[in-house]
Amino acid sequence: MKKIVSIMIVALFSLFVSHSYAQVTIGSQDAPAAGAVLELKSDNLGFLPTRIALVSPGNPRPISTTTHVRGMVVYNTTVSDSLKAGLYYNTGSKWVSLSAEPFTKEKWFYMPSISFDTSTNGTYYKELYTEFVKQLNTTGGLVVPSAGAPAKVLATVPKATDLNYYVTAYDNKVFSGIEIDANGRMKYEIIGIASDSTFLNIVFVEK
Repeated sequence: MKKIVSIMIVALFSLFVSHSYAQVTIGSQDAPAAGAVLELKSDNLGFLPTRIALVSPGNPRPISTTTHVRGMVVYNTTVSDSLKAGLYYNTGSKWVSLSAEPFTKEKWFYMPSISFDTSTNGTYYKELYTEFVKQLNTTGGLVVPSAGAPAKVLATVPKATDLNYYVTAYDNKVFSGIEIDANGRMKYEIIGIASDSTFLNIVFVEK
């Protein structure tokens, strides 16, 4: 009976201590690092997260049937067109891979459609990054999301210097002297009036 009482006292004391400090170290008697609520210590063991089969980046299953759980981290075992095996975290609206090797080594996309006035020859400037943010990070107006999609096209917008900018092809009968600075400001010359076949392709690449 005394042994049982002693065990209960020790257990209650341990519970009191853990709640008092609200910090835990697993694998050592040392206190966790300052600011850490939990620290794992080992010289030959790793941390093994739960392994589950995700459905798609936008589907909260199997963690939840209705809502995403922001901050959740899992190891996904599903391999599909939109998913690969590896660690994923939840942003609150979708699953995002933590892998150092994404589907493509470089993430790139075309500049949203913008207009160029070619009625008068001369040297002009176009703020590519500003136009990009204006179109993809605004709500209302001409932005029409699909059912269930967030109002903003991009919840997190990269900084101007987080991107590289390229003009990959253009009508050299209309445009000339194209230069782009590190902030996405494009200098160009208009040397002719645009026709129905005039084009200017602009690509953004994440650094």
